[in-house]
Order: sequence, then structure tokens, then C-alpha cells
Amino acid sequence: FTNMQEIFFFQEDNPRPIRLIWWTVPPQNFIKINCDGAFTSHGNKAAAGGVVRNWEGRFIFAFASALENCSIVEAELWAIKIGMEEAISRRFLNLIVENDSYSAIELVNRGVQKSHPYYALVSSIIEMRSKVHQICCNHVFRETNSVADSLAKYGLSLYPNLSVELFESPPSFIMIPMWRDNSGIIYSR
Repeated sequence: FTNMQEIFFFQEDNPRPIRLIWWTVPPQNFIKINCDGAFTSHGNKAAAGGVVRNWEGRFIFAFASALENCSIVEAELWAIKIGMEEAISRRFLNLIVENDSYSAIELVNRGVQKSHPYYALVSSIIEMRSKVHQICCNHVFRETNSVADSLAKYGLSLYPNLSVELFESPPSFIMIPMWRDNSGIIYSR
């Protein structure tokens, strides 16, 4: 699966290629889970958030959660786990998971040894993969993950409550980033 649409082009006066990127809907009969972690050094707070949309780009649900003290990579992994758990509980079995942390996606796709500090968390995500028909976990750029970023940042405001807040309709603070995604706004890198 293509995790995002990209076009490369070169400018004569700049040898570095310019990459154009945008958010895309998943293939038919799939859902896409865009998820993200957030961290603030002020109080060492971390949070997770994400949005789930169908192959037409329509909102299905979203989530946000404050997390116990953890690293940003761990917050990214929690976002993946929470999104997958909720999707599977709703019987969505064809998943595309996108996250803007290359490290978190690599851990999920490659696995880790028992001695790794995130072994339990990564293993629980890998175990969930066996409960679905098809799954693809992709790294995406931050610009194409802005809805999830907004939800993760909202999660920081939920302290000290550590329970997951679920949204069955889009909260107002994600309407503009969702509009950007659904409109096919193009970003350059």
C-alpha cells in the first residue's frame, strides 16, 4: 500500500528534490488509523491521539488520552495500540495505520527483543496484528498527520485523567485539519 501520495521534482538551481505530499484515503474496505503521540517537558506529560476514517475519508471515530510519564516514542506506540484496540473492538479487520514517528513504525514492523524497554508494548501491538485480516503500518510525514497531532495535543489537556476519551463525531478542533486532508491540500518537503 502507498502510505501517502508523493511527487518528486527537481529545480535547476536546487539539486535537492522537492517532494509533494498529501493525505490519501485508504483502499476500499479498509480503514485508516492516523495516530500520534505528544510530549511536553513542562511536567513531563505525554499523550496519545488518533482519528479513524474510511475509504471515502469519512470520520468513524477519534480518541485522545493523557499517558503516564513516558517518552515520546512510547507515546507514539500507545497511540498505535489504542487506535488498533478500538478499531478491532468495532470489528474493523482491514487496517492501515499511519504515524509520523519513523522509530515507532520500525519497532512495530520489525519487533524488538525481550530486553528492549518497550518490549511489552510492542509485543501487544504485534499480537493484535494477528486479529485482523490485513494490516499495513506506515510512516508518514507530520504534515499528513495533522488531525492525529491535534488529538494528541488535546490529550495533554486531559491530565490528571488517564482514561481514553472517545469521539463518535468530529470535535470542533479537528475540523480544519480534516478539511485540509479531505481537500487534498498538497505540502512540499
